[in-house]
Amino acid sequence: MIDGRQLKSLSVLGYNFWIHVFKSLVPKKKPDQVELFKGYFQKDWITALKKEEIEQIYNSQQCTVCGLCQDACAPSRLSQGRFLGPEHLAACASRSQPEYISDADDFYRCTLCGKCEGACPEEVKISDLAWLMRRWVYRVDPAATWSFFPEVKKNLDRFGNPFGKEKAAAETGSGGRVLFPGCREMALGEPEKWAALVKKLGFGARLVSGVCCGGMLDEIGAEGLNPGLEKLLAQNPEEVITTCPHCLHSLRKKLPGSIAVKFIMELIPENMAARKISGPVVYHDPCFLSRKNQMAQLPRSIIRRQGMKLLEFSANNGLADCCGGGGGLFWYDPGQADRLAARRVEEAQKLGAKMILTECGTCRDLLEKAGGGKIEVKRISELFI
Repeated sequence: MIDGRQLKSLSVLGYNFWIHVFKSLVPKKKPDQVELFKGYFQKDWITALKKEEIEQIYNSQQCTVCGLCQDACAPSRLSQGRFLGPEHLAACASRSQPEYISDADDFYRCTLCGKCEGACPEEVKISDLAWLMRRWVYRVDPAATWSFFPEVKKNLDRFGNPFGKEKAAAETGSGGRVLFPGCREMALGEPEKWAALVKKLGFGARLVSGVCCGGMLDEIGAEGLNPGLEKLLAQNPEEVITTCPHCLHSLRKKLPGSIAVKFIMELIPENMAARKISGPVVYHDPCFLSRKNQMAQLPRSIIRRQGMKLLEFSANNGLADCCGGGGGLFWYDPGQADRLAARRVEEAQKLGAKMILTECGTCRDLLEKAGGGKIEVKRISELFI
């Protein structure tokens, strides 16, 4: 005979048995075990790295701490002790991810110019490391990134352009070519001027506004932000003409391979005459044009074809110093960016140049500001308008 205790045990057993039967009959979404595992580490500021990013960190381990990169780094020398330089960035890569945020100030003072890489005997891609660390900060805490760049966030939210409100420009033209001035040129430059140049060159390109390729945003770590890029793709372009070296670098990575990306300077024919310049000129190499896209000789050949006397900075071509415009430094620390630009202007004046020529809007603006009206600064393309 079953006593009370046994009856109670059987009742509990039966209850749990039917509960399990019922639950097995009810469909239940199984949680993603990978995401669940990653969630355990969110508070520790750990995030997954992509395969190519792991390779970048392995590449940093080739660093022998020889110090040659430090000698090549103008941003470090002119940071007033705030930027410890590329050697420090390479050392940071071997630390644990949660420690990256403690060195964020160093990451954002690097201009990503890549000059240090040319001096590295082990070919460590230090600018890629700084870029990776910025992306990592943004992935785990976007608010931390925007705390360093509040004005950029404000402009993005309000205008969809990191540089501010765009200037009005007629989106005219037809055919398979598209003129892409870029977000900086649309907000701070003269987009109609570039449309006039393209027309003068004989290309029927459509000017597209309201589009940011996300290049400068990528440089501060805010990856995946390409405001309006779908508008550009909706034009079904066969060829995109851009006026910005940063856009050139970004679009060549982001657009399908079937779309050709050209820089405005590449379209200038050999027999086209530019505005006459009296006196010698010196050419400043934009980092994202000369080093990142190997376009150092074309601007020099154009200058020489026009019969101008070309002077050279002591650091030129692939070893040229940055003007302070790379990596969003002009947003993060305008003072440091101004010091870098002023150093280039001072050398240009000592060389006896009457004009500084460059081929980047950001470079031109920083150099012009540093010159304070004492030396003229122009883009090569502007001389043909």
